[in-house]
Amino acid sequence: MKKIVIISDFDGTITKKDSLVQILDRFAGPAWRDIARLIRNGRLGTRIGLKREFALCRVTKKQFVEFILENTALDPAFKDFLEFCKRNRIAFLVVSGGFTLNIETVFNKFGITGVPYYANRVTFNGDRVRLRFPYKDKRCKACSLCKAPYIRKFKKRGYFTVYIGDSVTDRCPGKIADLVFAKLGLAEYCAAKGINYIPYNTFGRVKKIISGYLKEP
Repeated sequence: MKKIVIISDFDGTITKKDSLVQILDRFAGPAWRDIARLIRNGRLGTRIGLKREFALCRVTKKQFVEFILENTALDPAFKDFLEFCKRNRIAFLVVSGGFTLNIETVFNKFGITGVPYYANRVTFNGDRVRLRFPYKDKRCKACSLCKAPYIRKFKKRGYFTVYIGDSVTDRCPGKIADLVFAKLGLAEYCAAKGINYIPYNTFGRVKKIISGYLKEP
């Protein structure tokens, strides 16, 4: 068996609910969902879409962080899954189309350390939100942070690549990973495009399947 790397989405994958959706529902007007539909239908890239959605948002950094702390829960099997990866020397990293602030806040809350993560940046000017996209890939017009280059990088280094996701930001890596775990919108997309995937609900299911791969010669 090759070396294994597992690359995971964050919102709605590691967390039980998408923290960005929750924040927009609370602090932006209902018009943000019209923008989200354009993104899902492929009529708007996620970078422009996120900027338009959060332009509707009125929230201070303090409110933003407090809301995440009060409303965001982990997949109950996630911490055990991280220990499983460590025991089996499986590389694990998070690549998110959301924000580093969300990841940092949740990981600090639940005492998660040592997990590399990559995401967009959010800053605040009073109750106005500003977004930055430091990992923008010029080859991809769809994503604010395209995750496919991370898959390609590890493939070139001889890794068996596993991707875990749930939504529109997970389509690019889902097309090229060696093994894809998908739910919700990503599962629908994979089914529509004929992309092989394994359905999952929690990281417990992912652990069970990966354990089987480890037993193969």
